[in-house]
Amino acid sequence: MKTKGHKALASLRAGVVATVAAALVITPLAVANSAEVPTFGKKCTTEGVSTGQKTSSLVCQENSSGKLKWQRVRLGATYASPVGPITPPKGSIEFHHWRSEDKAVFENIISQYESRYPGTKVSQVIMDSTNYQNLELSKAQVNKKAALVTVFRGQQFADFLKADMMVDLSNERFVKQNVIQSALQPGTVNGRVFAVPYQSLFNNPLYNVEMFEKNGWSVPKTWSQTLAFCKTVKAKGIIPFAWPAATKGNAGQIMNAFMMNSAGTLSEIEKHVVDIQSGKELVTDPWFKGIADKYKQMHDAGCFPDNVVAYNDTAAPADFAAGKAAVYPTGTFGMSTVTKLNPSMSGKMGIFGLITTDSKPTFEGITNNTFMLSVNPKANRTDQKIARSFMSFLTQAPIAQQYAVGTSQHVSIINVDYSANKDLLNTSVIMGKKLVLAPRFLFTKGAVATPIELALMAIGSGKDVSPTLSDAAKQIKTALGV
Repeated sequence: MKTKGHKALASLRAGVVATVAAALVITPLAVANSAEVPTFGKKCTTEGVSTGQKTSSLVCQENSSGKLKWQRVRLGATYASPVGPITPPKGSIEFHHWRSEDKAVFENIISQYESRYPGTKVSQVIMDSTNYQNLELSKAQVNKKAALVTVFRGQQFADFLKADMMVDLSNERFVKQNVIQSALQPGTVNGRVFAVPYQSLFNNPLYNVEMFEKNGWSVPKTWSQTLAFCKTVKAKGIIPFAWPAATKGNAGQIMNAFMMNSAGTLSEIEKHVVDIQSGKELVTDPWFKGIADKYKQMHDAGCFPDNVVAYNDTAAPADFAAGKAAVYPTGTFGMSTVTKLNPSMSGKMGIFGLITTDSKPTFEGITNNTFMLSVNPKANRTDQKIARSFMSFLTQAPIAQQYAVGTSQHVSIINVDYSANKDLLNTSVIMGKKLVLAPRFLFTKGAVATPIELALMAIGSGKDVSPTLSDAAKQIKTALGV
């Protein structure tokens, strides 16, 4: 009898991001049957299980006869091997992004690029994530040197697309042959690739494995267990969840978990989002109120720090790194910040899906493909060529591996090896779960997403649910004109 693994089924439609129950296989997953040695053409039992993300990797899937066999993974658009970087013209461009924690790693990569191509220069321009989401579009529209621009999946991508601020990259060979195709879906509209997601993230809580073992705590697997865990940890004088409620970007990460099992199917969740964004459904209606109620339950159970309304994403990773908090509920992208604050935390972080139901969950965790690389059409032709060249350089496996290992980020590039970073390997356990592409980003209208996220931040900080949602509903109604 065959069993089903997780498979990429995502698609992105103009105006609406369609989230899918899929997890990108990044590092080798354990074969369901330990006695089953993956061998090309041989029988396998767990559909969707893969041995990795290399051109030589195998995947268990049905053959033409309907039988499960180990077959060659087709990670790119074709079975063709990855291609080398594009030679650029001489000149200089700006590379805009929001990850200040990656600055040193990118400086090293840029140095290698500039040494390989004398006379070509790339300069980083970095903003914090909140300002980047609010201001980057307007900056890129008037700055022609901003040739390579990263965009967030969801609202910012939709805004850039609407403003015609991304060049079509569909025909680039490095896009077709160097990038795992399932990872491209958040940057693809109607079959055209406008942005290349560089990171494959897992937006699930990180936990201090050593602290859990020392105290005899188990990772909570149900909603009741989560609330009980918070009370137990709080009683020991430790912050259960270092939730950065004062920083909108990372405060919103747990929204993914609250959404993923908020309805019986993904299509139901999508419909709720579409109806809220069109004004047909209100945030005071049962579906969204059920999500908000759980934020309040976590607050009342003592899950969050005292005065959490002022607790930002500087304090949160610092407390987690210092052993003052048991859980940092953001995602794998936060690991590098933690280990920079406390190098001894390296190898001591685990990851788990935050389950908000006591019944069998539909999904067990979150995945996301973001930090999407795009070329600015406002840049001149020479600068656009440099941007394409540097992007192609970033998609070379040895370069992407340097980025991954140096930043503790999984990437969407073929043939990357993570063995040099134990944090990436330790958190790969989440890949064996049934994951959903971060549903928070289904909200693509800023006039809806912003009041919704601010309302949840307020409720998690202790505000009453009903009046807070009523205020948000009024803001959304006014913004939509309904």
